[in-house]
Amino acid sequence: MSIVKTRPVHLGKYIQCFYSVLAVQGNIAIHRRLPDGTLDLVFNLGEAVSLSRDEVKFNLMPAVSLTGLYPDKSFLCYADKVHLVGVVFQPGTAHLFIKDSLAHIKASTLDAGDVFGKDIYLLLERLAGFPSEIQRHYFLEKLLMKFIGDYQQEHYQHNILHAVSDIHVAEGNLDVSLLHHAHLMSERNFRRKFVDFVGMSPKQYAGIVRIKSFSKRYKSTRMNYNDILFDLGYSDQAHFNKDFRKIVGASPGMYFSEMDPLAENFLHLI
Repeated sequence: MSIVKTRPVHLGKYIQCFYSVLAVQGNIAIHRRLPDGTLDLVFNLGEAVSLSRDEVKFNLMPAVSLTGLYPDKSFLCYADKVHLVGVVFQPGTAHLFIKDSLAHIKASTLDAGDVFGKDIYLLLERLAGFPSEIQRHYFLEKLLMKFIGDYQQEHYQHNILHAVSDIHVAEGNLDVSLLHHAHLMSERNFRRKFVDFVGMSPKQYAGIVRIKSFSKRYKSTRMNYNDILFDLGYSDQAHFNKDFRKIVGASPGMYFSEMDPLAENFLHLI
């Protein structure tokens, strides 16, 4: 199973990347995916894919889905031919495309037709007709440009985007209770706008970024745990283990020992 990833040509301010997941499965495969704190628009050009929060009860994903705003782990079950084409929106900008707050999308997977209209299903056939993943990605970017064409920057949009940037620069290791001061907003208004634009609270988002930063560093370098934990502001491993298990649903040792190539590719997707 492999991932093809491309960067947007025109919409880099609003979209992190496009990706395609491709495989022909001989057996059923279950993939544990870490949360990214991002919203994805996903088109399924292959066989059915099921999603679960607990690895026990699986539900079919809609053929065109809005998904990804999970505060913790999720599980994807693939069988037979896998061909997913996805759009990863920049945190803080996805609401501009769906024309609504992201608060109601958190911890759920929605049928994209309920948001964009059922005509979005007509794109499945058009996407299938392109000879390459790069062409599929570019087609989606041109389509999404129409949604952003009449965009008027919302009040506080600039503040929230800068707060998201601050969280990433610090790799999640910062006092989020002080962010509203840095961006000249009241604490209540900052939190409310952050949830509207990003889809989760600043604390939840920073926690995801922190654990994702650890996972990317550890998987890339195999450095000693303690060296990475110190850089990310953890004073002891017990605190880190608690945070990791809360978001990932497994201990660090279990997660990395069982990591498959697809999980590693998704780890470095964004």
